[in-house]
Amino acid sequence: MLSRTSFCAPTAVPAALHRAEVLVVPTWNCNLRCSYCFLQEADLDADGSRMSTRTAQRVVDALDEGLADHETISVHLYGGEPLTQTDTIRTMVERARTKAPGRFSFAVTTNGTCGSDETLELLRDGQFQVILSIDGPAEIHDACRRTADGSGTQAVVLDFLQALKDRTDCWVRGSSVVRRGWRLRDAVDYLLTLPVDRVKAQAVRVPADSPHALTPAEWEVYYRDLEEIGRRVAARLDAGQSPRDDRFSSRVLQLLMGKARDHFCGAGASTFGILPDGEVRACALLDDSDSVLGHIEDDPDTWVREGARWRSERPVWEECSSCTALPLCGGGCPAMLAVCGAGECEVVRKNCAVATSIFDRFRETPDALLALADIEWSGP
Repeated sequence: MLSRTSFCAPTAVPAALHRAEVLVVPTWNCNLRCSYCFLQEADLDADGSRMSTRTAQRVVDALDEGLADHETISVHLYGGEPLTQTDTIRTMVERARTKAPGRFSFAVTTNGTCGSDETLELLRDGQFQVILSIDGPAEIHDACRRTADGSGTQAVVLDFLQALKDRTDCWVRGSSVVRRGWRLRDAVDYLLTLPVDRVKAQAVRVPADSPHALTPAEWEVYYRDLEEIGRRVAARLDAGQSPRDDRFSSRVLQLLMGKARDHFCGAGASTFGILPDGEVRACALLDDSDSVLGHIEDDPDTWVREGARWRSERPVWEECSSCTALPLCGGGCPAMLAVCGAGECEVVRKNCAVATSIFDRFRETPDALLALADIEWSGP
């Protein structure tokens, strides 16, 4: 069982930079019509506007000023499909070059269907970390990830990935959505065949009554697969290697450092969201009015201060107070809980339990866990 007594006394772990990560949405519009996309039903930006280059420039300036106490700032482009807005993104990259060296870095989550020469040049010049959505082989990927006219996209995505490897030095994470009829272990095994640096495969974020939701029997298999992935991670650590599937890394390092979470993520403190019109939220995926902190044109101190207020006033779910996973979870993701409810909690609890089992495996040889600190990017 996981409890606060699971935590070790603080251990010497290489200190990470004091980093902020900001989800910036150039547009909520997308060139695909993926059947399981939870954003299709969200009223995050009803008019589907795109971010202007003026707003993009202001984003960089305001982040540099407002997050002065953070050593580095990662601008993570999200959407929608961000790479449909290359002019907006290039404006951010060029503006960031006017700031202190190393102050800004860039990441993008993309569907991999906008691989023009211009796009590849932008990703190369901005030294982007790329989170590439590719669910599996064609029969799996193309069943859900289609264009507006119904065409499959898997072949296009593979071509984009190969171009990234051939023409850029971009770090790439392959990302797969596991849904009904597609198993976690199979998704991970497929991603591991690709020329990517890290892999990410997780259950689809949809309500339980969705046709894409895992059945109860599939959930049982999913949890067994998580345990198997945990054993694979332990085997790589035994060999002194950093795992390519790093889903458990941050929580194992928490245990190693003796540090419990007081929140699920850094929303409102080290993580913010900026929408196409410049609205600043505690997280770009939250669509409740209370998460609105201000506007990018405001004095940055205003939305930083509002972020601290939002964070301090976040209620802890009654169910969380007695949950054994609370020290490693911090109370759950408010954006995903709104979509998946209790199902999200079950997944997080299992991830925490597997992370604890990995930590327990190396209690007598904790230095082996330091390989988990060799992670380029872990995301929000």
